[in-house]
Amino acid sequence: MLTTTDKKFRASKWKALLAFTVLFGLVVAPIGGADAAEKLADKYKDALKLKPIEFSTYSESQLPTYAAVLKKQEEKGGKNADNVRVEIPAAGFAGSGSGQHAAPELQAGIGGNSDPAVVWKEELDWIEWPVDVPADGFYNIEVTYYPIAGKRSSIDRSVKIDDEFPFNEAQRLTFPRMWADQAEPVRNSQGDDIRPKQVEVPHWEALRLTDNEGKYPEPFRFYLTKGSHKLRFDTIKEPIAISKIALVSPETVPSYEQVKQQYEQQGYRPAENQTIKFQAEKVAYKMEPTLRRESNSDPLVEPAAHGNQRLNVIGDYRWRKGGQYLAWEFEVPADGLYKIGLKNGQWWGDGLPTYRKIELDGRVPFKELEEYAFPYAKEWRVSGLGDDQGDFLFYLTQGKHTLRMTAQLGPYRDAINSLSDTILAISELNRKIIMVTGTKPDMNFRYELDRRIPNLIEELNKITASLSYQIALLDGLSGKSAAVVQSLKSIRDQYESMASNPDNIPKRLDDITNTQGQLGNWLLSLKESPLVLDYFVVSSPDGKYPKAKSNFFQKTVSMTQNFFRSFSKDYDSVGDTFAGGEGPVIDVWIGNGREWAELTKDLIDEEFTPQTGIRVNINTIPAGQLASGTANTLLLSASSHRAPDVATNLEATMPVEFAIRDAIVNLKQFDDYDETVKAFLPGSLIPFDYNGGAYALPETQDFNLIFYRKDILSQLGLGIPDTWQDLYKILPVLQRGGMNAWIPPMFDPFLYQHGGGYYNEGLNRSGLDTPEAYSAFKEWTDIYTNFRLPIEANFFNRMRSGEMPIGISNYATYVQFAVAAPELTGRWGIAPMPGTVREDGTVDRTSGGAVYGSVIFKQSKHQKEAWEFLKWWMSKDVQLRFGQELESLIGVEARWNTANTEAFKELPWPKEDLATFEEQWKWYRERPVIPGGYFTMRHITNAWNRVVLSGTNPRESIEQAVKDINKELLAKQEEFGIGTAPKQ
Repeated sequence: MLTTTDKKFRASKWKALLAFTVLFGLVVAPIGGADAAEKLADKYKDALKLKPIEFSTYSESQLPTYAAVLKKQEEKGGKNADNVRVEIPAAGFAGSGSGQHAAPELQAGIGGNSDPAVVWKEELDWIEWPVDVPADGFYNIEVTYYPIAGKRSSIDRSVKIDDEFPFNEAQRLTFPRMWADQAEPVRNSQGDDIRPKQVEVPHWEALRLTDNEGKYPEPFRFYLTKGSHKLRFDTIKEPIAISKIALVSPETVPSYEQVKQQYEQQGYRPAENQTIKFQAEKVAYKMEPTLRRESNSDPLVEPAAHGNQRLNVIGDYRWRKGGQYLAWEFEVPADGLYKIGLKNGQWWGDGLPTYRKIELDGRVPFKELEEYAFPYAKEWRVSGLGDDQGDFLFYLTQGKHTLRMTAQLGPYRDAINSLSDTILAISELNRKIIMVTGTKPDMNFRYELDRRIPNLIEELNKITASLSYQIALLDGLSGKSAAVVQSLKSIRDQYESMASNPDNIPKRLDDITNTQGQLGNWLLSLKESPLVLDYFVVSSPDGKYPKAKSNFFQKTVSMTQNFFRSFSKDYDSVGDTFAGGEGPVIDVWIGNGREWAELTKDLIDEEFTPQTGIRVNINTIPAGQLASGTANTLLLSASSHRAPDVATNLEATMPVEFAIRDAIVNLKQFDDYDETVKAFLPGSLIPFDYNGGAYALPETQDFNLIFYRKDILSQLGLGIPDTWQDLYKILPVLQRGGMNAWIPPMFDPFLYQHGGGYYNEGLNRSGLDTPEAYSAFKEWTDIYTNFRLPIEANFFNRMRSGEMPIGISNYATYVQFAVAAPELTGRWGIAPMPGTVREDGTVDRTSGGAVYGSVIFKQSKHQKEAWEFLKWWMSKDVQLRFGQELESLIGVEARWNTANTEAFKELPWPKEDLATFEEQWKWYRERPVIPGGYFTMRHITNAWNRVVLSGTNPRESIEQAVKDINKELLAKQEEFGIGTAPKQ
């Protein structure tokens, strides 16, 4: 018989066993719900068997830079080849290859050249030419090419010599297209200049291969040994025609003193009484269409604005990237020595100079013009090309000449290379520290990082030394203490402090992450060297330059003119405005920036109005005024019976809100609606359907993708996850190394991939009370409760730092990585969304994004004409041209994510990225919009918060959300007298 003590002991033992069982279940069961006996190591053994990451190209850690290779070869005694030119006809290629085994085309007469040329389209992966080198030495590789019409972006190739890249920069070489204004600007009815269309002006160009960032003033010098070699060019993007390739001896550019002596020996005399002035905005050709005419209101700029917009200068902030060039043509009346001055402005860079390479008639006249500095100044100035001794003199013969200026990084290249290495070193160090401390270290624990991380102090000292080098270099170039120098000093002090006291490093993890972002931004800044030009003056050596700086009185007069003009000028309207006359006039409101609107207006005036006779007034509306949830401009205009005929760029919830109120047109009333919407993804039409009607056409669409760091995942031996389970399997590997993944709190993919929906078939009640919806909600919240993924993070910065080497984000993030993360070039990639395996074995990747649309208001008296405009606007050719022109105008950061899929495909995407987009499109599905539906996502978010933040049971939380959603839906149905909505 058990005693009381025995009973208490046995009871306490069972309680302890029960507690252990519950604790074990809480710890083990969430990880995928596997058998408790299954080991974690066995469960996640497949994490290393996913599709492998290919990280073998454009890796700065794997290939040395051109500067490093050149220095090493010169130390070994490498010399320039002397007086050699070996030409290789393009037709003499030895081989080519592609997935289709296509061969290059040979064609004569291209661009007026009678020689046969290789026509190299993108479908061809590579072409190889044999070459016999007559002697050891350095050679330039000269390619004579003609830019064939393509997708309007630059032509990119890579070059290998004997199957190997000679240095890092050889992996991406640019063959620029040539652009020009189609005509001089014309003026609209408001007196403003209309920016001319940018057109290609292709011609044959003999280009010596050089870097595409303006790092080096000279063409690349390739060291080749005597004998037979192979030159292989690989396709990156865009078609090209090549007539010949040549190996040529590098040219030695003389100094000005040497050229001056040659002038004296030749007996050249100064020109007399000559002054040639030409406007800088009138370029002969340029490298990119983004290098456009700009407007400046200074009263001494030519021609003066006088209160209007005059496209009177060129360059400005858009002429900032290394390698971009502008070219001008001018004539001189007589042979002689001339000086060259230019009216320029350089008020960027906070005290740092800007550099340009200056060429006359295709060559740099002397060494000083390879990287000519334009110092920082806050005002316009007319400065002659020269040095401390005075103006440089140029011998010009009678007739036409070409002047070309190319943006260069100049002495910044050393700081940029060092800074790039520093950022990568900090990223690697940050990962090592996080592997020990985790992302949220215990501030009271001593981690002994200097003992647990080999060479920690040495690496910190290297970082501080490189920062000191960059500071000294930039300090020497600046005429004042630039902001970048002060920032670098502050960062250096932080790392010096960490090196002297490593125990404080865990407390400063945020500092390490932040410094990576700061240095990345400064890296971008140092690569930018803007310059604006007004005019050039080519004159006799004794000529005087015009005055450039306007005085107080002149500025006051100009400001007064602008002030009084502001009372009469309509700043919301774009271009010519029409009030009546012959033919119908429609008003279109655009929810984008003024540059978007100006480009739209140009296309309308050029194509739509001549084709249809329909005139269009364009007004710009701030994008925030076209969103739901506020008393926005469109709602107020419709209420006051002053709505436009057409409104574009409305967020997805707005059309149905207007449709409920019978304010916009059901587009299905037009006979060709079904044919028109074939251009769009079916899933992008869902938000615009209501009560059997369709109330908008999609204009732009967003979508989600996987973003990943190739370098980090390849080092960890991880692959690209195809399903959610694949992603879950790699999480322990990441978290073991102090890293994590990013999955934004989005419900769509889980709900749709589980077979659920937001609403029932009648679209009048919530659809979240089904088993499928509960399973989706449970999986969604488990990600954050069981796998401990962060609920909030700046994914862009975390991926840059390496803390989150994989995550899910949208199209805007794609553009951000492409434009604003130069240190990650070639180190990141994209893949389709993770999915759920269906019974038939296919992977369901269904997900939404965000879609914006265009509508026609019922108040319009020209609904038929408005429909013609919408069809024209969203057609493939117009959307493609708009996207191309927009990118030409602003840059890659404005690449247009049109909802017209055929137009989207024609934009200049990398082939592998476009394939990823197309795969994700197959599963694109947006949420339906119904009366009261604006509360749906709010209540789903509340349900998520209750589970993730407060520990509420998922089933209870989603059931509460269903009640709240149905309550709001019923209230709206009663308010509008809708009753039961029909099937979608």
